[in-house]
Amino acid sequence: MIMKKILINIGCVLALSASMAGCSSQLDDYYVDPDKTTTPTIEKLFSAILDNNRARPNYSEMRTIQFPMCGAYCQTIAIQYTDDRYIQQADPVKSLWNDYYRPSNQGTDINYNTGNGVMAQYRTMQRLYSNLPLDERPNFQIFMMAGKALLLDQTAQMIDYFGDIPYTEAGSLDLTNTISNAKFQDQKELYDSVLIGLKDIADWFTGTTPNAIATASFSAQDYLMKGSIDKWRRYVNSIRLRYLMRISMVDEARARTEVQEILANPILYPLVDGDGIGDNYNPGNTDILLQQFTNYTNSLKDAFTEIRAQVAPDFMLNTVMKPVNDPRIPFMFDKNVRKDGTPNKDYAAMKATEQRQADSMYNYASFDSTTYFLNTKLPGIYISAPEVNFLKAEAFERWGLTGGTAQQSYELAIRQAIAFVYHLYNINPNKYESLTQPSTATVSNFLTNATMAYTGDSNTKLGKIWTQKWLFFGPLQSRQAWSEWRRTGFPQITVIPATRTGYELPPNRFLYPASEVAYNSSYEQVRAKDTRDAKIFWMKE
Repeated sequence: MIMKKILINIGCVLALSASMAGCSSQLDDYYVDPDKTTTPTIEKLFSAILDNNRARPNYSEMRTIQFPMCGAYCQTIAIQYTDDRYIQQADPVKSLWNDYYRPSNQGTDINYNTGNGVMAQYRTMQRLYSNLPLDERPNFQIFMMAGKALLLDQTAQMIDYFGDIPYTEAGSLDLTNTISNAKFQDQKELYDSVLIGLKDIADWFTGTTPNAIATASFSAQDYLMKGSIDKWRRYVNSIRLRYLMRISMVDEARARTEVQEILANPILYPLVDGDGIGDNYNPGNTDILLQQFTNYTNSLKDAFTEIRAQVAPDFMLNTVMKPVNDPRIPFMFDKNVRKDGTPNKDYAAMKATEQRQADSMYNYASFDSTTYFLNTKLPGIYISAPEVNFLKAEAFERWGLTGGTAQQSYELAIRQAIAFVYHLYNINPNKYESLTQPSTATVSNFLTNATMAYTGDSNTKLGKIWTQKWLFFGPLQSRQAWSEWRRTGFPQITVIPATRTGYELPPNRFLYPASEVAYNSSYEQVRAKDTRDAKIFWMKE
């Protein structure tokens, strides 16, 4: 029993990384497979960090976290109209927490593995790096910097979920041979550390040319960006932009200053922005996408249908898209077929207040089969050009910065968002309908619609930016959609209160898992904050 408690304790469970360092999924033959070694090395641990099915649209992540919670709370997914619809699901959140702190993707079924223990893997990388002779460290520093960028990205998202989390002391056993209860760190201070760390990494990638050994090894192990220094620079700068805008409602002066530095210096701080290309931009070439392995055979059909999440969201389709004849509708939704076998005449979403009986669901549109349901090629989306350009549009609109205009960035982001959903449709080799990409003329006409056009006062324009970004995130990026909805209040969805006392509205954060409450004595320092109504620090009062 004592050993069981020790393993659950966050301060020491990370020691598992040394013996579980390899990627569980079979990598393409081109890459070195960490599974084929029993000795952890820095470069193989780095590949293990990349193998993250919390980043990919994996069944477990979507079925237990993104669809029934994040997506349902902000209505990128049609929520079940039940009394307990806003109650946190305890076991999935516990798994989410564990998947950040310790490796758990060691099973043989790559359809259901989840996280990769990014914290544990990186702590082991730190230990191995510290033990290297000084003259060998330049061969591995690029792995340390890239790995830390991935860790900081996931850390920011954990703060977005929970608020205060253990960080600096987490994994102490592997680093110091000391068993301890990792202390929770103040979320605002830790977010600040994330932003400082990303800036340091960005500057390192700008000013450093790795030697030949490091370049060859990094190219072989980096199956996310194929060893491209340019892409790593763009990724780091772009997620830094994301998290600066995330704090911009509560620390506006700092966000404005640092965002201006980024946007005014595209040579020094290049971004994942599609290089200004709209309708013809190719997400597969420019965006940071984690592809599925070639032997991955699952789809999201079960993740959607097991909880009846396939129903088209009411506000998304009926209120945002149909009134403007959005050209994405055929790519995002199926009209659906009634029980008698006749197709519905139009795209129509079930009203949010209607119970989801099996029969009635056939009378309404559902998410598209080719693009979402049965697409085994759906990538994980680390950062994309549409998101970056929506962020730029917000910054230009709010602060009048140099480096572009709000209207240009907004319209470019929408063009790219349309191209992006076509890309998701097009990468599925098994198409269930034949569709062509909306033409430039079609999109241009769409952007002149009074609802879509970049007109109105500043608040109206910001509302359009935030609503369109939420729409772009859709079901696959419900994590980001929920965070942005909590930050901005857009889109202005109708939240129907539940009748369960204490759970009438969606939560502001996830509660800490029961295992952390039970076994980490440092929990006492955050017990008073551990309520569903406590706000993440970047949320406006």
